[in-house]
Amino acid sequence: MADGAGENIDESKNDVLDVIWMILGAIVGVVLVTKYVQYARLAHGEKVSVEQGIFALGIFVAPCILSTRIAEIFRIEALRGRMSWGTYWTVLSGMAASIFTFLGVTGIDDIIQVLEYWSSLPKGSP
Repeated sequence: MADGAGENIDESKNDVLDVIWMILGAIVGVVLVTKYVQYARLAHGEKVSVEQGIFALGIFVAPCILSTRIAEIFRIEALRGRMSWGTYWTVLSGMAASIFTFLGVTGIDDIIQVLEYWSSLPKGSP
């Protein structure tokens, strides 16, 4: 089955699975950008260099792309029958939990703190 013969591909289900892992990647990206802004002590309204802007954009987008790509690889293996869907969910959930733990996000309260940080910034232009 390595040539893809006999695969039962339902694109609508694949899109939903991609969105699930993309959302988790976006949450990781927001956490990383928040940690970077706090570490670099960037003030609201402060001009950032092109390098800082590209770096911040990269650490936001990269987790979305990586998590979606990894999930796609595992999904293809599950569709081919090389792994069960139970294994798919176990492996990817374990990876997501490990990444969040590594970043210090151990509960929903940590994500709420990130949102509170961004909402506490002054509104409007500097």
